[in-house]
Amino acid sequence: MSGPRVDANVALGPWPSEASASWTAADVERHVDRFGLSHALVRSAEAVTYDAPSGNAGLLKAIEGHPRLLPAFVLGPLDAGEHGPVATLPARLTSAGVRAVWLLPSRHGWSLTGPEAGSLRDVLRRAGLPVFVDLEETDWGGIDALCAALPEVDVVVAGIGYRTLRQALPVLDRRPRLHVDLSYLAALDGLELFASRYGAGRLLFGTGAPVRDDAAPAFLLERSALSPSERAIVAGGTAARLLGLAGDGALSVPSPKVGSHPDGRGLPTVANQPDVVDAHAHLGRWPSSWLPHPDADALLAAYDRTGTGHAVISHLAAIWGGDAPAGNAAALAAAAAHPDRLSVWLVANPNRPQDAELLAEQLRSPLVRGFKVHPDTHDCPIDDARLDWVWRLALEAAAPVLAHGFAGTSHSDPLRFGAVAARHPELTLIVGHSGATVDGFRRTIEVGLRHPSVFAEICGSWMTGRWLRRLVSELGADRVLHGTDACLIDPRYGVGRVLGAGLDPADLALVLGGNARRLLGLPSPSPLGGH
Repeated sequence: MSGPRVDANVALGPWPSEASASWTAADVERHVDRFGLSHALVRSAEAVTYDAPSGNAGLLKAIEGHPRLLPAFVLGPLDAGEHGPVATLPARLTSAGVRAVWLLPSRHGWSLTGPEAGSLRDVLRRAGLPVFVDLEETDWGGIDALCAALPEVDVVVAGIGYRTLRQALPVLDRRPRLHVDLSYLAALDGLELFASRYGAGRLLFGTGAPVRDDAAPAFLLERSALSPSERAIVAGGTAARLLGLAGDGALSVPSPKVGSHPDGRGLPTVANQPDVVDAHAHLGRWPSSWLPHPDADALLAAYDRTGTGHAVISHLAAIWGGDAPAGNAAALAAAAAHPDRLSVWLVANPNRPQDAELLAEQLRSPLVRGFKVHPDTHDCPIDDARLDWVWRLALEAAAPVLAHGFAGTSHSDPLRFGAVAARHPELTLIVGHSGATVDGFRRTIEVGLRHPSVFAEICGSWMTGRWLRRLVSELGADRVLHGTDACLIDPRYGVGRVLGAGLDPADLALVLGGNARRLLGLPSPSPLGGH
């Protein structure tokens, strides 16, 4: 029998809003079965959102009779006495069978480096349990300081995203007991980068479910370039070592089981995966983040791993740089070199009406699918009159427009898309990222229900299969488009999320590729698209 296969990042219990699902112990058990796991390390949602001591106690009761569910306690500053006597806390953690500790400094109003953390650090040293921290709760300076204060303790940073590699690598270089989970290791080829630089033993499988999507990390590992032995270590070997689980032999990669999804569906195999079109992709670099692989060849190699037959790209130089024509020319050159795999969104900068004639000419190219606008970067609200010349060009050419959307901003909140759709009902307007946040998803649905010309594109850091199902249910499967935001975000997260969402086969085919081919005038899929 193979050794443990562990999801080291799961939350159990009710949340105060509908932003994420509220899982019971039975839900976690189904999750364990679905992904072929032997264990899940769980923390209490109540300990996260309300009160850590009562949440921790409730967690132990909730998982009684569920030996595959391993408890992780949420702790914080100890001097106020809320966690009981400091001197006996390590022994009490051991007697309760606690396998790890979670720290939530930002949410709970304290600092990893403040004097209030002194007693906690002493307890963590004595307890010797692995310590988990989500990067959203601190920064890499705080992680570095925590590792320096606890040199003999294993620390796991979760949800590192794709924006922080410049800060992450120096800390990981000098902190050999610092580990990373897969809940959102989202930089393109980030899994392979970390495994080659630090070894698979510094990585562990964790989903962040149900707050984050559970299928995306499984698909990332399943479609990785790691060797079978490296995948086994990530799948369970690292967690087995950190959590003190028995068995250190050859382990299997978490393997989704067909028919084990709550809706009766698992992830399709490579052989029966539907056609995939990435409707939101990029080439180029990003000023605030290091992108390991910003070129077309690396992007296409990533698409080969996900079975993506075609992608529509815009060039980041056209978005972030002042010379949009040069960036568009770079995107067109890449598409011309790979016309069966790539086509182009032309970036239209509303502050450059002098580009109108060139853009009108480029729209006639068979490599071009429409316009990309980025209201935030170009400092122009999407419903501003400065974009009127772009809408006119798009309408004259019957070209769709993909626009960056982000709820709560003064430039690209999805509610602003409604004003554009009301003025130009013939314009096909795609809300990029579906508004990016849970509020954005709600507002995209609201605008889409009022305006049938508005479509939802689903790439981003906070989309989950649960919210994808809701978009499809309320807008219709024919108005939701798959996108990944590669080369910023690894496309395995986006494809895995859609494949694991539990959509009806016909709806899945529309979302993954059918809608993009219909809406953007793409030809029938190549053989790769059928993988």
